[in-house]
Amino acid sequence: MIEGDHGSTYFHPESPGARKTIQCLVDIQAEMGGNSLIGRQLYPLLKKSNYDNVNVSPRMIYVDSSKPVLVDGFTKNTFIAMVKGVKEQAIRSGLMEETSWDQGIRDLYRTTGEDGTFIYTFFKGKAVK
Repeated sequence: MIEGDHGSTYFHPESPGARKTIQCLVDIQAEMGGNSLIGRQLYPLLKKSNYDNVNVSPRMIYVDSSKPVLVDGFTKNTFIAMVKGVKEQAIRSGLMEETSWDQGIRDLYRTTGEDGTFIYTFFKGKAVK
């Protein structure tokens, strides 16, 4: 299995507002019964489920402007799009004000610029039942 972990995001330029928009996604998914931080929990979850030969390893994605396919395909159209998808819920639930949200999203888009970087980690778990 392969699972992501939204808490594994690192980016430049750094932005507290961008971090807060990501945290809104984590919080909203948790309210809906999801776990945006599950990647870091794969090993204990597989062990607890009585799997044998459990092996979990990180699969980091590093994106900078020298990788335009990843800038568009992963950073913009996957990760940022996913964060943007909870805007209404975040504002309605009072997690962020709209102007702060919009600034946080603009800051996330700055990571896709010439001087930006974006890093995310997936975790690949293998086990035998």
